[in-house]
Amino acid sequence: MYVEIALPIPLQTLFTYALPEPFSWCRPGSLALVPVGRTQRVGVVWRILEQPQWTRGTIRPIHDILTPEPLFDADLLYLLEWISRYYLRPLGSVIAAAMPAHLRFEPHQRAIWIGRNHPIKPELEPLATLLEKQKSLTLTTLKRHLGAKGLKENLHHLEQQGILRLETHYRPRHSPEASPPIPPWAQPNDDPADKITSHPLNPEQGTCVDYLTRGLHDRSFRPFLLEGVTGSGKTEVYFRIVEACLQFGRQVLMLVPEIGLTPQLVQRYRERFNTELSIFHSGMRDRQRFEAWQQLRSGQARVVIGTRSAIFAPFADLGLIVVDEEHDTSYKQEGSVPYHGRDMAVVRAQKAGALLILGSATPSMETLHNARTGRFTHLKLNHRATGAPLPSIRTIHLGQKENQRPNAKNPLISLPLEQALRQTLDQGLQSLLFLNRRGWAPSLLCHRCGHAVMCPNCTVTLTWHEKKKLLICHYCDHRQSPMDICPDCGQLSLFFFGPGTEQLEQETRLRFPDARIARIDRDSVGNKEIDLEQTLSAFHDGQLDILVGTQMTAKGHHFPKLALVGVVLAESALWQPDFRAAERTCQLLTQVAGRAGREATVGQVLIQTFDPAHYALKAVVHHDTTGFAQQELALRHEIGYPPFQRLALLRFSALKQEDGEHYGLMLAQNLPRSDQATLLGPAPSPLFKLRGRYRWQLLIKENPGARLHGYLNQLLKTAETLAPKAIRVDLDVDPHSFL
Repeated sequence: MYVEIALPIPLQTLFTYALPEPFSWCRPGSLALVPVGRTQRVGVVWRILEQPQWTRGTIRPIHDILTPEPLFDADLLYLLEWISRYYLRPLGSVIAAAMPAHLRFEPHQRAIWIGRNHPIKPELEPLATLLEKQKSLTLTTLKRHLGAKGLKENLHHLEQQGILRLETHYRPRHSPEASPPIPPWAQPNDDPADKITSHPLNPEQGTCVDYLTRGLHDRSFRPFLLEGVTGSGKTEVYFRIVEACLQFGRQVLMLVPEIGLTPQLVQRYRERFNTELSIFHSGMRDRQRFEAWQQLRSGQARVVIGTRSAIFAPFADLGLIVVDEEHDTSYKQEGSVPYHGRDMAVVRAQKAGALLILGSATPSMETLHNARTGRFTHLKLNHRATGAPLPSIRTIHLGQKENQRPNAKNPLISLPLEQALRQTLDQGLQSLLFLNRRGWAPSLLCHRCGHAVMCPNCTVTLTWHEKKKLLICHYCDHRQSPMDICPDCGQLSLFFFGPGTEQLEQETRLRFPDARIARIDRDSVGNKEIDLEQTLSAFHDGQLDILVGTQMTAKGHHFPKLALVGVVLAESALWQPDFRAAERTCQLLTQVAGRAGREATVGQVLIQTFDPAHYALKAVVHHDTTGFAQQELALRHEIGYPPFQRLALLRFSALKQEDGEHYGLMLAQNLPRSDQATLLGPAPSPLFKLRGRYRWQLLIKENPGARLHGYLNQLLKTAETLAPKAIRVDLDVDPHSFL
């Protein structure tokens, strides 16, 4: 018998090994210890063969099987191979991304004393004496006692003399410390008195639940788009189907786009169900992820709530996948394996024969297109579950003087918004001020020569953070103190330009000194200025009057007394060099507007903008996401962009600009041509320098009726073959960022 082994390193190759008789019980998905050159590595058993496909040279046997049960089941192996093929990534890189750190076996060396049969040099005596006394010690312990310098050389010297022997054992990376305490929102609630029974369904919800429940009966892949306005009760529909799936004895995976949304969904789940729940996201410690993995693989946990990485969780019998806020860009993983969590949920559900629900108030154009072409069943919730009306929305034109406060210098809060905030406070209700820019100001400019203070590592302006008194790059985290004199013209003429949440918070406090105000953004949460859960709970319970925040406040939250939402600058997302800019603006503003007036309070939304006539903003004002989608899809079809034709983005970068330019010219001259695709570029990336590297990109656009993957394989091989060591090449299939 033979096995093909996939190593968790950036290689596509499977390695063939002989399978000794004592390990004949092993199955695909198990972890094996195999020889690689003069060392050993841990890999995944991918296939078991009767005869090897590779016959040249000697086939070495595996050394050990490290897991009695497969780490990856057949469905997960299929998913990993699918990702590797579709995204053109080495299989080993995909395995490394999917494997929890806690399950990665690591070598642990131990020195074992044999005896003094030779004279020992004086410099080796401390090592020999310690081992003679203890008989056996790990290298970690020896380093702690004797230091790391020269230790390995000394050990090998004593080993050659036969005074000791070195043994290497592979075992999982276990943390010695106990698991951290479980936060209150994640603790099981076993008190029946505290359980919330299911809410009564309105007719729209009932229809959706009936459709979805019938889909569960089939035990086959059934994809649904659940489109519901904000506050329409999509979560209640989810929970009804979760309940039905559990009654069928199958498991459930619920995906949310960000870690910050996990606690509230977990808490609502705990209030409703007694079933064992696992939480799965990248913010967990290794041991917590290991325990969640074990509970799922054994079938002990019936439900998983997590972010995109939870798509790699093992399941004994997966029956339902829910992707909440399926449109959210956080589902797209950037980096070594740029997969899309929503799309992988489709693949996973298809393989498992599971029901799939993609839920959103503002579905992505890709998902809407799949629904309109019949690939997905389209269900709608057109009204709020409580019967409350959708909020009234209007724009405030920032270019009109009558909207500005007299004698105010660059105010962030216009006169109509200030009046609405004051009225809301007088009524004892709450307001949310939304600005998707953290820091105090995004730029430090010279009003004489126009110079902007840039990051030395990236082609972006440095953002001023008032609390830290630092200029900070939001890409590479470069930090520096501000200067008084313009480095370009030498004049005392620098000033901070543009709005940020810190500045907005201060202006709000100055305008409303008696109001209870808090700010939520990555800085306030990441720097422990506030506790995110406590602040959200305080706002939910009415202990705060005004919340200032970025998109962290826009997604999925339910605030009963929130009456007013003010969008401070609507254009921030529209200004991006991205064909999805209008779609993302419409989605984000619709989501943040949907926080207002969800219960008895009538909601009001004021959107400050310089371009109120933009079709994305007009769609938000009129609650016309359907009309926006029709216009946007017609435009995409006309110019041949997703979801009608696929894209890929080849990026390359260099530490020296001239190296990248030379490679770009060489690439342009040698690229394979094909009627399958249209090539745009290479050209400098909009974000030309990032973390010290100069960047270029080549957009590959699928031609109508073509199949792109065969050509992408050929193009990537050519690009990698031509690339010298100074050049990094990366291919992103279905890109979501064009910076």
